[in-house]
Amino acid sequence: MLIEKSRRDKGDGSVYQRANGTWVSEYTPPNAKTKYFTGKTEASVKKKLKEFKNGVIKNGYAEIKKITVKQYMDDWLNTVKINDLKKASSFDRKEATLENQVYKHIGDFQIGTLVQNDIQKFINDLAEEEYSFSTIKKAYEAVNGCFKLAVIKGDMIKNPCLGVTLPSVLEKDDDDIRFFVDEQIEQICQESLSKYGNGKMVYRLGHAIVFLMYTGLRRGELLALKWKDVDFEKKMIYIKKSSGMVKNRGKDASAPKNILKEDKPKTKTSIRKVSLNEIAVSALQELRKINGDHEYVMSTENGTVTLPRNIDRMFRNILIRCKLEPWGVHTLRHTFASMYIRQGGDILILSKLLGHADISITYKTYIHLIDEQKEQAVSRLNDLYNPYMNPLAEDPITVDAIKL
Repeated sequence: MLIEKSRRDKGDGSVYQRANGTWVSEYTPPNAKTKYFTGKTEASVKKKLKEFKNGVIKNGYAEIKKITVKQYMDDWLNTVKINDLKKASSFDRKEATLENQVYKHIGDFQIGTLVQNDIQKFINDLAEEEYSFSTIKKAYEAVNGCFKLAVIKGDMIKNPCLGVTLPSVLEKDDDDIRFFVDEQIEQICQESLSKYGNGKMVYRLGHAIVFLMYTGLRRGELLALKWKDVDFEKKMIYIKKSSGMVKNRGKDASAPKNILKEDKPKTKTSIRKVSLNEIAVSALQELRKINGDHEYVMSTENGTVTLPRNIDRMFRNILIRCKLEPWGVHTLRHTFASMYIRQGGDILILSKLLGHADISITYKTYIHLIDEQKEQAVSRLNDLYNPYMNPLAEDPITVDAIKL
């Protein structure tokens, strides 16, 4: 039974007193359920009502879910984002970003309590922990993308990522793109093809290292390459797939945590034809002698596909024997690009050979090599005919000596 109820203008809400003496104010936001505020005095519930209405006017209104960032983003990843991440490896990387960077800092926060300062501190903490700009940017983009959708769905009032700034991008140092120079290339090739006294290869698939160095293929592209994708007559290979280790999401607890999975290449432009030079053809012919009876170019002795870690281990051992720094297999891809650029190759063609999504990626990655090549090309013009040199005296012709 209500003792008193004061009428207010439509949209203002109402205030009334219950039979037990408790005061109540109520308000129905647009397209939402009615909110009730209780208190011991009329003034107290009027104050609560006013503060709530001011918040609705200022920020809009949404029924805030009581759920942590981790719970909300896990659901977003597995029901929404999964549609964009068609490759298993892409899904694994996004999941790793959430687990390793996001949840560690804001995973336990309630999404309804997050404010801009929380996200800014999260980004600043990642920078303090010396994560790369790329890693920080991926973490921010994941959170921002999820919270944008949360606002659209009405699960958050305002995206707390608005106004957050990322750390400045430091220019890449030349050392960031590692590649081998001529002397090192010779060392690596010789060691890769080395044999025991009985003629047996020290590294069973050592020719693959030479092949990678002279094609610029990604490791995963080589692992997925089948003999049917090789055209020796046209000296060409067709890149259609890529292999890599992904998280095993099967229910068998005894199964390995990670499995080798063949999938589409990194980008649409990664599906391509790659012309082979003579060195690459020779390396492939030698691999054919070793693995010609198997489906894959990089098969093990029993015909299964070689695992990425086996390629890594072989290359690491080769570098140790050459007394070189333990750089990764991807360095061979950069080495191919550096050799191509130093030979005056066209950057657009290089971009297509490497399977880059856009030529701007090629420029950005190898800008210091491209600039160096340009400087050398301009310097070589000095070897051409110079009209300002006296061919007899071999001294520069002065202005006074020029007869009009």
